[in-house]
Amino acid sequence: MQILILDIGCSFTKGYLFNDTLNILAEFKVETDISSPETLETGVRKVISEFDKHTYQAIFPLSFGEGVVYNNIIYEPTHNREALIDNNYAQTGTPTDVKRDIGSAFQSLLTFPSYSDGPALPVSTYIASRLARTEIDRWDLTHAGNSGMLNVSQRQWFVELLKKHKCEPLPFSTEFMSSATIVGNTEKGIAVFAGGHDHSCISVFDPRPIIIAGTWVVISHPEIAFIPREQEKRAGIRWTITANGGYHKQVVKKVSNPITLADMNYIISIYKRMRVPEKSEIYVIGGYGEKLAPELDRLNSPYHFIAPPEAEVYQHRQTARYAFRALELHK
Repeated sequence: MQILILDIGCSFTKGYLFNDTLNILAEFKVETDISSPETLETGVRKVISEFDKHTYQAIFPLSFGEGVVYNNIIYEPTHNREALIDNNYAQTGTPTDVKRDIGSAFQSLLTFPSYSDGPALPVSTYIASRLARTEIDRWDLTHAGNSGMLNVSQRQWFVELLKKHKCEPLPFSTEFMSSATIVGNTEKGIAVFAGGHDHSCISVFDPRPIIIAGTWVVISHPEIAFIPREQEKRAGIRWTITANGGYHKQVVKKVSNPITLADMNYIISIYKRMRVPEKSEIYVIGGYGEKLAPELDRLNSPYHFIAPPEAEVYQHRQTARYAFRALELHK
């Protein structure tokens, strides 16, 4: 059995073909072009075409969570030009009254000219609908949990907030689906999963503090319960929902390349504010994981930073493990 993990990132769209022992059989990438849904889909299909000589049973799409596809346009966030959901951290877990380097789907939503032109979808969900040749009007919980529009503890859209900003009628269903939902099949009969947010499908089997070092640096820590704190809000810490329904606290930050001492001290300070226990082992993964881990570990901090084997593809291997389990349960 084989599964194609499709990662639509801010910089590159990548395909990784895994077998059921989690070995990579083939991989390919192209630059991501989000100038329009058409150029986005063209890049995705170019990646998929590179695997035509292989036989695989399913495609699992991932994507960044800040853009929204609506009425044949990709809307990007407004990057916190105003305090859009101030005083709602206890409901949304999204500190958008704090200046950060990355926006949210909520701010993208506010730029729509209207709310009556079909469903607004996260990028990976839109691609899943195109590959499976089916209409989708609902979000998976990983994207919803990263959107700034969800009442996180109730697992429902924060309708009062959306209506306050004239998001009526809602441009999507009030129901959600799992990332592991099979939404349909390609013209070749390959199953297409709903997929999800690229940072939220990692820690299904092995929840731990993780740094994803790529185009953006993602500082992440799992939590059992949603307990937002004012100190975390001031630090710009966002609560998210993972593919297994758990919680993660995250900060997404653009850092210097090469990373500076100030950036590394910032990462350590965020983990302290997240109340990560001392002596915790923190995985540093992604394209720069193997380089960044020893640099962080040399600093005087209460944590141990390590790069796991094949740090660059750790994220995709964990997602593949989740996808294989989901496919097994669908049988």
